[in-house]
Amino acid sequence: MSRGSTRSRLHILRHHHAPAPVARPHTRALADFWNMSSEERWTSLLAGILERHTYHYQLNKAYRNTVAARGVGSHATPDDLPRLLRPTAQTFKSYIDALGTPFPQDDPRGFVEWLADQLSLDVSRERWERFRSPYRSLEKLLRAIEHEFRDLGLEMLTSSGTSGRASIIPRDVTSTELTVESFYLAFQRYFGMRADHRAIFMMPRHTRIAMARMARFSVERVGLTPDRVHFTIPFPAYPDQVRIRAGRTFRMGLRGALERFLWHPTMRFLQEKLVDPRAVEKALTLLIPAAAHGERVLLFGSLTHLHALALHLLDRGQRMRLAPGSLVGTGGGMKETYPVGPEEIRRDLQEAFLSTDGSPLPVRDVYGMAEANWAAMQCAEGNYHVPPWVHVVTVDDDGRFLSGIRTTGLLAFFDPFGGGDLFPAFFRSADRVTLLTGQEGSRCPCGEAGAYLERASIRRVDLVGEAGCAAQV
Repeated sequence: MSRGSTRSRLHILRHHHAPAPVARPHTRALADFWNMSSEERWTSLLAGILERHTYHYQLNKAYRNTVAARGVGSHATPDDLPRLLRPTAQTFKSYIDALGTPFPQDDPRGFVEWLADQLSLDVSRERWERFRSPYRSLEKLLRAIEHEFRDLGLEMLTSSGTSGRASIIPRDVTSTELTVESFYLAFQRYFGMRADHRAIFMMPRHTRIAMARMARFSVERVGLTPDRVHFTIPFPAYPDQVRIRAGRTFRMGLRGALERFLWHPTMRFLQEKLVDPRAVEKALTLLIPAAAHGERVLLFGSLTHLHALALHLLDRGQRMRLAPGSLVGTGGGMKETYPVGPEEIRRDLQEAFLSTDGSPLPVRDVYGMAEANWAAMQCAEGNYHVPPWVHVVTVDDDGRFLSGIRTTGLLAFFDPFGGGDLFPAFFRSADRVTLLTGQEGSRCPCGEAGAYLERASIRRVDLVGEAGCAAQV
């Protein structure tokens, strides 16, 4: 699906001081990048990055201020690429510094003004001045923003936010469609997803967390009908609920005391005694008939949620045998206090979930971030393959690009064709990785061409207080 075929005509409000809009960059179907030579791909990506820069420089105040302070004007050159990157760990959390609080519902007008600066749209002042009174929760504020900006098809997503400092990421119709397309293509290519699979997600259906929403939309894009897509966590996971349950950041005053001493222990108790057991029970009620009828299954969730399901089976001496083509997919990180590590969990998963011939089901991980419109899927060799329409690099601690066919540094990416129009998708992550270019001498043993992240090389290096964990959702 090309951007041209999916773009919705969104009405954009502009006031009389707005600069004349630049022409939008040329588009390409994302799937076409798999058929390009490395030279053609790089030529197309570089042209797209430079065009995207010019587009967003004129329309996006936050981006323009950042790169202009680094000496970059409206027309960038290839040498400027390192200076176009912004840190994911700060860009969509920068409202905290602007407002002086991690609770934007306390200053909704200030938050919407901050949001307007992040968008490559000219949002009239009148619109953010309509937000004056505080809201009781972040969820209520985000719903109000979506209602006010419904003409733009605006949707507000979040990172898991378990530190209490959630990244808040806006998407519109176009960027959502591009993200769904990106995930869909990756699910098909690396997970072999087809319309006859049954998808069982050990996560809530109702949540703003980006990974959960995109996974849902993407398997529907594969062609799965709603009756073949299931969510086993029976309760919604709204931002304040996730924050309180994590127990790291609380409100001030009486409300904060109630959160700390009443709601936090109550929610943790309910999670362990009600929510998690219900999720395991629901998953089993779906898996048992799927196994009996020979259906192919995608079982997807965090390592910890899937581990609870595996242990339930193993403790009872049971195994789940599923049709060939079935797959266990993981994503979302680990709880910091979880007693066992990822490799032990994967061994338990492969012992509990078997193919009908008795061989362990493949267990494949997904690496992604809320701020990105793409994800890297793990291949049979354990490496994470970056979609070819995304240009990835590693940078050192000073932001300089590292060179070579195998480098270790902070992962950074440019996504000019799948990143959408709302903001420039040029980001430096908070993850230290080992990146291989896939060029001669560095191609993945699985046979897939292109760049990939070496297995077991991904390490979160930002401050502990900043790191979220979708496994706690």
